[in-house]
Formats: sequence, C-alpha cells, structure tokens
Amino acid sequence: MAAARRRGAAGVVHPQRRMRFMLFGILIVFSLFAAQLVKLQGLDAASVSAAAIDRRLHEVSIPASRGVIYDANGVALAESVERRNITADPTAVITYTKRIDGERVEVGYEGAAQDIAEVTGADPAVLEKTLRDHHGARWTWLQKDVSPQTWQRVKALQIPGIYAEPFVKRAYPLGASMAPLVGWVGSSGMAANGVELMFEEQLTGTPGSMTYELGGRGERITTGKSSETPAVPGEDVHLTIDSDLQWFTYDQVKAMVEQSGALSGYAVVMDPTTGDLLAAASYPSYDPTDDQQTSAALRNPLFEDVYEPGSTNKVITAGAALEEGIIDLETPMVLPNRLPRGGTRFQDAHDPDNPYATFAGVLATSSNMGTIMYGEKLPDEVLYEYMRDFGMGREANLGFPGQSNGLVPPPDTWSATSKYTMTFGQGLASTMLQQIGVFQTVANDGVYVEPRLVKGADEDGSFVAEPDAKEDRVVSAETANELTSIMEYVPSPEGTAPQAAVEGYRVAGKTSTADRYDPQKGRYSGVTAGFIGFAPADDPELVIAVAIQRPTRGKWGGELAGPVFSEVMRYALTQRGVSPSTSEAPEITLHYDPDAPAPGEDPGVTLGDIAIRDEGTPQQ
Repeated sequence: MAAARRRGAAGVVHPQRRMRFMLFGILIVFSLFAAQLVKLQGLDAASVSAAAIDRRLHEVSIPASRGVIYDANGVALAESVERRNITADPTAVITYTKRIDGERVEVGYEGAAQDIAEVTGADPAVLEKTLRDHHGARWTWLQKDVSPQTWQRVKALQIPGIYAEPFVKRAYPLGASMAPLVGWVGSSGMAANGVELMFEEQLTGTPGSMTYELGGRGERITTGKSSETPAVPGEDVHLTIDSDLQWFTYDQVKAMVEQSGALSGYAVVMDPTTGDLLAAASYPSYDPTDDQQTSAALRNPLFEDVYEPGSTNKVITAGAALEEGIIDLETPMVLPNRLPRGGTRFQDAHDPDNPYATFAGVLATSSNMGTIMYGEKLPDEVLYEYMRDFGMGREANLGFPGQSNGLVPPPDTWSATSKYTMTFGQGLASTMLQQIGVFQTVANDGVYVEPRLVKGADEDGSFVAEPDAKEDRVVSAETANELTSIMEYVPSPEGTAPQAAVEGYRVAGKTSTADRYDPQKGRYSGVTAGFIGFAPADDPELVIAVAIQRPTRGKWGGELAGPVFSEVMRYALTQRGVSPSTSEAPEITLHYDPDAPAPGEDPGVTLGDIAIRDEGTPQQ
C-alpha cells in the first residue's frame, strides 16, 4: 500500500513547477515574435515597405497625341482628341453601396450598371452582364470611347473599382471629302494610306506613363507614392491643300459620278507656277470615323489609277512638233477618212466635214488622223523624250503611298502601231497627276514643275518649309503660247467642250475621251471622260484636271468632265479674287482654201500643193 502511494505521488507535478514551465514556453514564443518584429521593422523595414507599396502601385500608359495635319490656311484636317475607356475591378464593384430611403444598401453590380448607364447612355443590362461575366476578376473593359467630360460624371458616382484609361482618337473634321487624301488611323493606332502613312514617323509621338497607389477598395491614395513621365506629342504637317476648295471640288465630282452612273471620278486643282496641289478630290470615298475599313476603300485612285490619257497626249505631240519646227499654226493638212499604218487602218470618231484643216484646226478639233500625220514626222526617240519631259512615266516624287509611275514604253519595245497610237494617247498609261503636268507646263510658259503636296512640317517646335519644287524647261514660251491660243478654241461655243467655259474668263483646255482598259475583263470596256485646262488663259492662275471613269450615262469628256471643270474653276477664281479677263481670245485659222496661194512659195504653188497629206508610212 505504501509502495502504491509512493508511485502515485511520484507522477504528480507540483502546480508551481507546471506554471514555471508554461511561463517559460510563453516567453520563448513572445521572444520569437519580438525577434521577427525587430527584423521586419528594423532590419527589413525598407524592403517590406517597398513590397507593400509595389502591390498597391497601379501604372497606366499616357498616350501621345499624334501630330496635326493642317491645310495651307491652318485648318485641321486630322487631329487627335482625348477619350476614355472605362474599366472595372468586379471584385470591388460588387461591394458598391448607396443610400436609399435614408439607409445604406449594397446594390453591387446591378446598381453600378444602372448608375453608369444613366450617365453614359449605355445599356445597363449589357454593363451588368459584363461585370457578372468577369465575377472574381480584377480587371475588365466596361465601356469604351467616352468623352473626358462623361468620365468625370462617372467618376463622381464614387463607385469602387471603376477606373478610366485615357487614349487619343483621330478625328477628321472634313470627313469623306478629305479621307482618301489624308488617310486614316484606326483604333489600333496604325496609319493606313494617305498623308497619315506618308508622314507616319513625324506624326507619331512617344507615349508616357503614370504610376500611383491604390487603396484596398481600388481608390487612389492621393497622399501615396506617384510618378509621371509625360508623353511627347508628334510633329505637325502642313499641306498645300485649301480645305474649302477641296470640299467644293469633292462635291462637284461626287455629283457628276452619281449623275453619269460612273465607276468613279477625281479632280485636281494646281498652281501652275509652284506645282502646289490646292485640291485633290476623289469619289467614292469612305467615312473616316468608322473603326473598320477595307484596303479597297482606303486606296486613292487619283494617285494610284493609271489609264490611257487619250487626247491629253495630243498636246505633247503638238508641242514637240512645234518646238522641233515640223509645223506651225497654219501648216495646211489634208485629212483622210482612213489612214493605213502598221497593218491597221486608223480613223477618227467621225469623218471630217472639211478635210482641209490647218495644224491648229487639227489640234482644236482633236483629229487623230491629223495628229498621226504630223506626229509620225518626229523621230521615235524625240517623241519618247518629249513625253517623258512633259511628265509622262516620270518616277513619282511625292512619296504618296501607292503612287504609280505610269508606263511609257521605250522605243525599242514599240510594236508596228505603237508610235501612231501614242501620238493621240493610246498605248501608254499615266496618272491624273502626270496628265495635269502637261497642261501645267503649257500654262507656265513651257516650264514643267513637279507637283507638291506638302507645304512644310513642324520640327522641334519650329516650322520648316519644304523646298521649292524642281523645274525643267520643256518647250519655249512661244510654243506654249501657241498651244494656248489653239486650246482656247476648245471651250468656245464652236469647240468640243463649251460646257467647260467660265463666264468672264478666258479658258484654254483639251477634252479627252479615251477607251478604258479593264484589267478584270482583260479588254477595253467603257471610257475615261476627261477635261484638263487652265484660266485665265492670258495669265494662268490655276490648272484643273477632271476625269470620270466608266460612265454609263453620257460618254464625252466635254459633256461630263467639262461642267465639273467649269464649276470648280469658277469657284476657285472667285475665291482667290482673280479679276475677269479684259481681252479676247486670239483668232485662229482652223481651215484653209486648198487653191489659195502658198505664202513664201513660187507663183502658182497653192496651199493644197504644200499640205501634209497621206503619202504612206514615212521612212526615218
């Protein structure tokens, strides 16, 4: 018994000893906590604090404004405007509470969607679905593309987890009238065609960034850590275009394309002395505010389309023949009904009423037969060089995206009929810019000036003007004046384009109705109806080219392109304050009496005796 009591007593721990053991254990635990606290607040304080701040930091990109594209008068054609994309943290939005009937109630996704929709005009059901579809996520788009003012009203709702990301959006104040020329920048920020792509490097800025701390409910901590790297805007570009004239030109082209049921149409207005493009309009166009565009819609046919120039080339052939001394204004010619050359029988659209025409009469009435007969007297290389000197087939110098060089085949590739067809504008291809260059040369006393679209650009805060366009003399001023006097007949009541006349002003120009090659059909289909001219003819201020492609109602250049030319020229001359002409157009001799004595020849020699007539293919 005693032994049993001794064993039981030995198994009992004295209460004081047990208390000491417990106290000792608690001290060890607290010492460990204290050591960790010393470490956190002392030794690792900086790193722990930095980690906490990093978890609270929120970084947003500050978009850079793209440079502005201006017209010649400082009107913005393309500019960047500030917008906001509203984003959400659904884990915070769901805690949204608001006071209803004096009590604070948790309204969550539904209440947030309703309140935001009342401000932005969005569908609240769509907003709520977006939030619910991203339940548990920390980020989602909620509503894109709202104004800064709208965002401020949304922000004032103080809904937790609702943020905004700033971005810049491209705006085009002149819409479709300028779209193919200026180009387009979509929501991706990438430039597509036009001046936007042409000056992509200069226009594009450098984005910045902003970093700040967020609280537990997603609110910004105003006294927290923050930093900002400002965005650097792009450089501005200034064009030679007059936006008012551009709009009027576009409107006239659009109306004629619709009236004639045409495929397309375009027009260019140029200063003949500087080469500056004052308007370059094409239709159909597109709405630059649309977020999606097709590559076909974005192309600019005015710069990209190549087509046979038709009678425009007759001005080159005539200028070359005058300059080379082959003919003069009153050189007599006998026009045949048919002209066999190179295995082909050529003919005019209609047989001549009077076959006894002067050189001036041949050009004024646009006779293919007469043009072949004096044009074939030019050596092949000489004719080819004149076409190049007038701008046909020249390498594109503007740098406009997709701009074509056209095609003028060199003489060693010509077929048996190439030379004859090229004298009147078939068998070669050119752009409208190249064709207007022919008339610019004549209007500028025989000096060709390369076209110019850009007036200058802002570099490092200063405007830097583009250098003057390159100039080349092609024909003498005398030859240019003689061509002008002939072309003044064309828009006269007796000419082929009376519709191109501008009341009060002397106008010189040339119609063109050329067969149009359709690459999809692999053959000729339809026509290109054109008119190019300048005014006032006695002191040219403007050159205008108009082309209507594949019309289905009407056909001739005079009846379709002539009225557009007349309206645009009238508007432009009035806008620039150009005084009406005070002198009459010179009289030119279109026909002659074949029995009349030939000046400077022996007695008995008549004009009919010395006339250029079909004598078979000349030998060179």
